[in-house]
Amino acid sequence: MFNIIVNKKMVPMKMNFFFLFACVGPIIGFLPTIAKQLGYSITTYGVAMTFISMIKMVMSPVAGIIVDTFRVKRKSFFTMTLLLIVISIVFMFIPKVPSEIGVEIKCESEIILIVHTDTVQQSTHNTSMFNDENNDELITCKLTCQNTKSCDHQINKSNNQSGFSDYWMKTTNNDIENINDRSQIDVTLKLKDMEQTESSYVFHLSSVQMNGTDIPLTCQCNLKTFCHISCSNEDIMRIATVPTYRGNVLNLYQFWIFFITVTVLWSCIAITLTLQGSLCLDLLEDKSEDIGKQICWASLGLGSFSIFIGWLVDWFSINKKEKEYSPVFYSCILFSICNLFVINKLKIIETKKTEGKLKSIYGLLTKHYVILFYIWVISITFLHTIITHFLFWYMEDLVSANNDHSQRAWIKTLQGLAQGIQCFGGEIPFYFCSGWIIRKMGHINCMVLVMGAMAIRLYLYTVIWNPAWIIAIELLNGVSYALGTSVKMSYAKIMSPEDSTNTIIGILVFFDGIGESLGSLLGGFLFGSYGGVWSFRFFAYSSAFLCFLNILTNRFGLTKDLTNYGFAAVPTKENNQKNDDVDIKI
Repeated sequence: MFNIIVNKKMVPMKMNFFFLFACVGPIIGFLPTIAKQLGYSITTYGVAMTFISMIKMVMSPVAGIIVDTFRVKRKSFFTMTLLLIVISIVFMFIPKVPSEIGVEIKCESEIILIVHTDTVQQSTHNTSMFNDENNDELITCKLTCQNTKSCDHQINKSNNQSGFSDYWMKTTNNDIENINDRSQIDVTLKLKDMEQTESSYVFHLSSVQMNGTDIPLTCQCNLKTFCHISCSNEDIMRIATVPTYRGNVLNLYQFWIFFITVTVLWSCIAITLTLQGSLCLDLLEDKSEDIGKQICWASLGLGSFSIFIGWLVDWFSINKKEKEYSPVFYSCILFSICNLFVINKLKIIETKKTEGKLKSIYGLLTKHYVILFYIWVISITFLHTIITHFLFWYMEDLVSANNDHSQRAWIKTLQGLAQGIQCFGGEIPFYFCSGWIIRKMGHINCMVLVMGAMAIRLYLYTVIWNPAWIIAIELLNGVSYALGTSVKMSYAKIMSPEDSTNTIIGILVFFDGIGESLGSLLGGFLFGSYGGVWSFRFFAYSSAFLCFLNILTNRFGLTKDLTNYGFAAVPTKENNQKNDDVDIKI
């Protein structure tokens, strides 16, 4: 018979991990695509997340110092959880940025219609955005164009209009007082007359009519104007209605509502994780390497509900032009309320006041192996941020490039499955086994393994054309993320001076914030400029190089494995007896 023994002391802690990540996991996962739907470009989102991460990385160590000084862990836990409920409500009412949906008519030697689109969408793959079956079909479009006087001085003064530009300028100059009015233009075109550039589609027109009059397709001067468009072709309408704001978002109140809301959300998560990590390590006492067995409950909550909520988002979005994200926020409210009851049951170990604490922490941070450890923390967080912020965006670009309508309809379910595989196939097994792996390999060898797995994972994103394959790639999340998280927390606990765990974990989150800021900024720029394939490949090579540097620092003794100081690297019989006292035994 099986004899299952449960460590009742850790059960509330496991439930706290479960409910917290069931709450924030879907929000973090879908936040990039929520921002995209609100009208922000990938570069704008990356820059915004850079500043948000900077604010978060200041809040974490400050929270750690406050908790260590004033001993208010439970109150802080309650406050942050209540704030998550408020933020979830606010998120559902964040307004979209204004977007001008249309095309550009340009008149040089001939009249052309230009549809601008995102560089990322163009460069993801060379697959055409259009259905090639009816390339010779004549397509009619109605344009409502803004009047312009850009070539007024070049008007042909003769009675006969010799080109589109002359007719255009004479028509608009007939009523100078209404120069802000718009003109109606009817055009016809064929897909076979289309040219594709890096960031636009250029259509050579078959015919043009203004006010029912056929206009010659030639131009006597350069003219350019913006037009709203209504076409008989769905593909043209789709690329012309990409709702990305191209102006200065700093002038928009909608942006500041979004920015402040995400900043408060990120700060709440950072402070909660700081408190949660240090509290869990306090409860584990001298078995800090087993923190992975507690965090696996976070993966259980995140993975299971990401799949379910992703499906709910798609189900509620049927027959809608945009995705309905309200299930994400309603679920967060529900799980946060459950978490409030769990927090009340947590055994809180308040920090004792110790003389010379700051001096001990300063002395620790000046040691070379600690400096190298925090550099590794920045690097691995930087690379993980690239995946967190831009993988789902990349998946949607793949779907758009493939022009697969069935995948587009169920993309949130696919993204939820990806998060589920990250957790069930990757994180949970490695969180549960992380203590054993760390004891066998040591902390510094695990750091090399984590960096190497990250390089492979990033490179594999660049060799696929179907986003469904990302589900298989996410199995590497166990080595590249779960094991790395266990190594970070365990190493930080072992090297912490007495009664300074909260502060050290806060500093750890501070360096996480540096990596996250750099990842958001550089990732947003590269993905916006060069597309997903090139960017993921660049970061894969960077990860491989960092892995090589990690091996060199280990080889020359610049790092220090604390495994032998906190617990035996190769357990003795006595240590095995202690380590066998796990939370759940069979």
